[in-house]
Amino acid sequence: MNRLFKGLSVAALSLATSAVFASPTYLIIHNRTNVESNAYIDGTIDSHQPTKANSDGKVHWAVVRMICFGHITGGNCGALIKMATNTPNPVNLGWLNLNIESGVITPSEIRANGYTIKVNGPGEATITKD
Repeated sequence: MNRLFKGLSVAALSLATSAVFASPTYLIIHNRTNVESNAYIDGTIDSHQPTKANSDGKVHWAVVRMICFGHITGGNCGALIKMATNTPNPVNLGWLNLNIESGVITPSEIRANGYTIKVNGPGEATITKD
């Protein structure tokens, strides 16, 4: 009986822990600009999931993990965010680190080259034109 209780306790604790540290279901980018945006893993690998101008992009977290595979350091996947990626002259907005387990994005805000990206919460950010 004692073993059963311990087993149930461990199972309940692991479920509670996974709920607290669960990664988001989607990476969501709200692009409130007139140009397309995209993330480049390690600064060079196109995510193939651009967010169109004035739209919300959703990428399933399993896809985020696949795109970042082999490029995770200390639990984080680094990405260079670029604007106007569907033009001959894309503009660098800046580097973000995405914690692959929790979805926490750092830094919480970047302003550069006329654009701002603000983190709304785990796995979610908004891009605006300054």
